[in-house]
Amino acid sequence: AENNTEINGNQISTNNNSYELITDEIVRNGLQKDKGKNAELLSWEVKDFTKKGDGYTSNVTSVTVKYRKDETQSIVSYVLKLNPQRPPGPMSDLMDGIFIREKEILTSVLEAMSKHLERINLSPIRTPRLFASSLEDGKEAILLENLRTQGFQMHDGKKGHDYRHSLLVMEELGRFHASSLLLEESIAPKTFEEAFQNFVEPWFNVNSKSMRVMEAIMVSQAIGSIKYLEALPGYEKCVKWLKANQQNLGRIYIEGFQTSKSFKVLSHGDCHTNNMLFKYNNSLNMPVDMRFVDLQCTRWGSPASDIIYYTYSSLTGKFRSEHFQNLLCAYYHSFSKVLIFSGRKVPFTFRDLEDEIEKRKIFGLVIGLMALTFVLCQDEDDVVDLGEMTDENRDEFVEKQRKQFMKLSKNNKDFDDRFLFIFDEMLESHFFDEI
Repeated sequence: AENNTEINGNQISTNNNSYELITDEIVRNGLQKDKGKNAELLSWEVKDFTKKGDGYTSNVTSVTVKYRKDETQSIVSYVLKLNPQRPPGPMSDLMDGIFIREKEILTSVLEAMSKHLERINLSPIRTPRLFASSLEDGKEAILLENLRTQGFQMHDGKKGHDYRHSLLVMEELGRFHASSLLLEESIAPKTFEEAFQNFVEPWFNVNSKSMRVMEAIMVSQAIGSIKYLEALPGYEKCVKWLKANQQNLGRIYIEGFQTSKSFKVLSHGDCHTNNMLFKYNNSLNMPVDMRFVDLQCTRWGSPASDIIYYTYSSLTGKFRSEHFQNLLCAYYHSFSKVLIFSGRKVPFTFRDLEDEIEKRKIFGLVIGLMALTFVLCQDEDDVVDLGEMTDENRDEFVEKQRKQFMKLSKNNKDFDDRFLFIFDEMLESHFFDEI
């Protein structure tokens, strides 16, 4: 039932207990960090803008703030990420420290990376600014700039990115990865784990409860894939591989972020279309700028980790096959430019990067399967919402995902372009020949 809740004199209508985490204090702190200490908070109002399934690890909303500064009254809007305050469940370990981790990444880590870019006259990393946080365990809230009021918006997830969108993303990934190497060098001999709080992700291993849940969802996708592919000629090797490896998909996902000596950068870690916002040239509806959001999964990885994650989750198969080479060139140019401007050596050649991506391509299969039901759902009722899962209904939840996969495969014109293309690419790369 909907609650009409008055919080600190501010009337909000919501069925969400986590909204009580919004306080005058966090709003005032954010306002004064943004507008200066002489900005006087007058009032604020909650304005929702998200839809079902938009975020498992947080409830995201916005506040419209009235304030006075230098005798002038003004209005500004901020985004808030709030602890969803769910009862303990199968993915509770994922929540431990995730807010303080994102705060540390958005402030200490990314601000330091941006300073390295500014020293060589390049623009800062394209992420939202964090203005305030409240990090009491179980009651966490962070307040960020509202990029939507600056014209940024989410791309329609059901449509793959076109060349202009994907070019902006790949160029920014290059800057993100390269600037992390500059930061790593500047804090040595300390490691990131030593220099920054909460950088370690305790849940990110094959034995964690959260990963076992994710793996169960992956297995349900694999079972759906097997049934679909068995009805088609030419995919026998794919079926055989899926049957042999359906229990290994969680391990393949974790290994997708493994680093090596030459291939080690700070990755976004969850690099798909729903974690990006784009700004458009209104007359041509062409994207001219972008921002990465949701940085709580930022971790060490190979450059290939983000590149594969993005291109297999957010591009159609046809577009990926036609444009991947040009996009990879754009990434490498952007990555190299940062290091060359800094007087550093580029740690790998373009050919080395191509080989690294080819070697890790099976990671793309796992990402592609995971992304399908999240990306292609037409109806809000069908959207995968991990927040609905409990210890009691886990098997039922996974079965629902399997049925959702089968429904998508029957009624969605985009399904084959996203789905079969992945298996065609794997067959072309001879990944399944070793069985």
